[in-house]
Amino acid sequence: MFTPLATALTDRQRIAEKTMEFILQRPTGFDYQAGQHVLLKLTELLFDDKKGPQRTLTLASAPHEESLRLATRMTGSGFKRTVFEGANQKVEIIGPRGNLTRDATRPAVFIAGGIGITPFRSMVLDAAYRQLEQPMTLFYSNQNLARAAFHELFVEIQQKHADIFTYIPTLTSESSGSNWDGERRSLSAAFIEEYVMDWSTSTFYICGPPAMVTAVHEILKSKNVSQEHILSESFWGYEA
Repeated sequence: MFTPLATALTDRQRIAEKTMEFILQRPTGFDYQAGQHVLLKLTELLFDDKKGPQRTLTLASAPHEESLRLATRMTGSGFKRTVFEGANQKVEIIGPRGNLTRDATRPAVFIAGGIGITPFRSMVLDAAYRQLEQPMTLFYSNQNLARAAFHELFVEIQQKHADIFTYIPTLTSESSGSNWDGERRSLSAAFIEEYVMDWSTSTFYICGPPAMVTAVHEILKSKNVSQEHILSESFWGYEA
């Protein structure tokens, strides 16, 4: 059992279409691994919510960062409307929890859809900070660029750490008249195979909508990837 830790929401910012990032004070002594999540509990709901005053949310911050970061799609629920109301709300966190953490001894292939990107922000930043040598490849699928949270950050990380990090965003419904000249394909075995040479030596991490996670699992099974080298979550951020 985890003891609830008191903290406060100190800031918020819009990071993509209908997507907010919330900054929390980091409680003294709170340690976690990149990719883990916490239970966020509000001390008071300002709007009715049938699911109550708490949600499980992935930590988008890396363990070396001073503050804690959470990101979520804004669905209009009473919980999220309360969180949105402003800074300095008193809250509690319970955790950390979760096993979507990186095996630093093997190359990592991250496959994210939508707001399922949050654990990979944590894991990529952590690996770069710790100067891990095993390469990382990140596939990030969105409908359009407006919905791609942390896109510019990953572009910057690739520029600084091109020797270990490859970033492949794909926008499946981006307007044909836009300036986007990158990938537009849906995730498939052929698509992934263009960037991942040896499936047997990598560990695959999947996070996103349940249908996407299931589809990618089937792709990996078709390539005979061992189940022990597949870690996944149907992302908590899609909850209302």
